Amino acid sequence: MKKNTLSKLFTTKNSRSLKNKLKVSCSVLMLILTGQVKAQETITLYDGVLFYGGYTPLLADEDLYETIPSDVLRFSNSLYTRKITDAELDLIGNTLEMDVTIEAACDNYDRLGHVFLAFTPKEASTYVSADVPRVEIGRFITPFMNKNVSPNNVSYHYKADNISEILSDATVRAQYDIWVELQVFGTTGAGQTQVAGCADHLDTFRATLSLTTNNDSGIVYEDDMFFMPLIARQNLNNYNATDVPGETTKIINFSLATQQENLKLYLITSKHGANEGGEEYVRRRHYVYLDNTLIYQYIPGGKDCEPYRQYNTQGNGIYGSSAKPLRGWIYWNNWCPGDAIPTLEVNLGTLPAGDHTIKIDVPDAEFVDAQGQIPLSAYIQNRESGDNSMCTMPANFTAQAISDNEIMVNWDEIGNAEEWEVLYGKIYNSNGQTTYAILGEEDYLEVTGGESEGIATENVQANTVYQVFVRSKCGNNANSLWSEPRYVQTQQLSVADNELVSFTYYPNPVIDNLFLSSQDDEITAIAMYDIQGREVLSENITGNDAVINMINFPTGIYLLKVNISGKSQTYKVEKK
Repeated sequence: MKKNTLSKLFTTKNSRSLKNKLKVSCSVLMLILTGQVKAQETITLYDGVLFYGGYTPLLADEDLYETIPSDVLRFSNSLYTRKITDAELDLIGNTLEMDVTIEAACDNYDRLGHVFLAFTPKEASTYVSADVPRVEIGRFITPFMNKNVSPNNVSYHYKADNISEILSDATVRAQYDIWVELQVFGTTGAGQTQVAGCADHLDTFRATLSLTTNNDSGIVYEDDMFFMPLIARQNLNNYNATDVPGETTKIINFSLATQQENLKLYLITSKHGANEGGEEYVRRRHYVYLDNTLIYQYIPGGKDCEPYRQYNTQGNGIYGSSAKPLRGWIYWNNWCPGDAIPTLEVNLGTLPAGDHTIKIDVPDAEFVDAQGQIPLSAYIQNRESGDNSMCTMPANFTAQAISDNEIMVNWDEIGNAEEWEVLYGKIYNSNGQTTYAILGEEDYLEVTGGESEGIATENVQANTVYQVFVRSKCGNNANSLWSEPRYVQTQQLSVADNELVSFTYYPNPVIDNLFLSSQDDEITAIAMYDIQGREVLSENITGNDAVINMINFPTGIYLLKVNISGKSQTYKVEKK
């Protein structure tokens, strides 16, 4: 009921008609000519406020290391809130940018941070977050940061013009107070022993949050504003936080009192979990359905994390001691420590009055050892953020070898791009060597003209496993994230060029036992690797025949390396 009440409020006649907007645009022009236009304003809502351990019970005021500003309320050690004053709201124009700066205290690991808007009854001195409408308007990942090493702070920037009208709307302000919640979750368990000066400390990060606003006469809307909060940071997994048992599925039901046009779903998702080999280290495709029709799909991650290395001044297992090439990041990472999580804008179009359903589904998610989650936030609005950096990742990407030195790639463009870039490079060569982490072992294929397919031939060798990605290029330096990887093995050369002409293996695909046979020389060693390059089996053998029991191997593609009389060859094996 709260959500429907709020949406009705936000669809009242609180926005100017096109005619009135054009009048306002002319007025703005006159103000510019007369020097009376409202100048850019920066509103600092939090200024270097200190946060404390998220797992520690709420500290009493007298136990804090420094006084918290009187206008800031603490719901927990990691979640603070502050009402935006009328004077501050009066400054809001029709553009909005938000900046959050985190300074290291005694948390030196990657954690989650959030910014929420909360709508409370007028003049309420406090509230319970779960009892009022809220929307998440920014999410970020703190870096592995040692406070004693420079730089010891990192900034996150967000473009959010769509939020400006919510903050400036007279009808909303007449019924609701608007609060900004800042959550910076951290814990100092590691920092107390790893960071000098942090012994017994409970402080995690110091945070600053500011809004910058202005007026842009080019922003004109014909219709009234519509805004509906849906969910604010609800966990999703397949073991204890799902709407379909055993699946990773969130179902959001909502109702519209009247038909609404030009709607957008604002969606934030990111994977988290600390277990080794868990979901935060595996990219999975997400599917968004509206009324049981697929309308959008995407994969978090696919970004080069090297630009954020400078902020990760604490030794950690993600960055390591040396730089990674692009493929060393994008095949596995869901986000970069020290970076902002993007807010997706999904077009919903025109929806009639009545009941509707949005479903977010991640069918391939596994959650090893029942650990980890995908925090979800979503709301609906008919305004644009103005963030032109968003570019839609292609869907249904495939790669296949069509000869010993040609790889054909295909994809579906679900955005508006007419140009794409294909990245490919070796992961295994004929000697079974892992090569994806070697700088300089990457090639690009540029595809233009609106044809979403191409053939890679440059530096493509026979009998080699390649790792292949694609991304859209939307112009103005806006590119999509890189797709999930595809793996393809180029075809063998002719029999005369095959190092091990007398070797055979069968059946392929295999269900249980894979049989190996050499007609001439003895097999001396075998090794099996999964497609991520991890060795899953290694044996020394003396004989012309061998059997590999693969009944307990997960379904997928494997690479079999065979050594016979000092020569080696790598073969692709499919496990059913």
